[in-house]
Amino acid sequence: MPDKAAALDLSVLDELVGNDATKFRKFALLFLSSLEDVLKQVDEACDQGDMATLAAMGHRAKSTAMNIGAAEFSHQCLQLEQTAKARDTAAAIAIGSSLRPMFLGIRAAIEQRLAT
Repeated sequence: MPDKAAALDLSVLDELVGNDATKFRKFALLFLSSLEDVLKQVDEACDQGDMATLAAMGHRAKSTAMNIGAAEFSHQCLQLEQTAKARDTAAAIAIGSSLRPMFLGIRAAIEQRLAT
């Protein structure tokens, strides 16, 4: 998890919000909430082998993750989208299952930043 959190570059979000601490907090919390919803759907889709939902959730999450500076997470979301569209069930489920641990590292880094 620390390696994945290290892939988080919160300066991307800082630049996006013009280094405004209030806007940073708002967008960071929105990101966390949005991704929690995505991951809930990914978990359910993995359990059901639902490739359409996995592709849609990968697509939904990839640009959001890039905007907050989570390049590795965004890349994994793109991989999820592509493997699910290719109907590679085993690979899509493996990628989908790997997203939550990455997200937990990202969330911890964001929460640490918000606490300062």
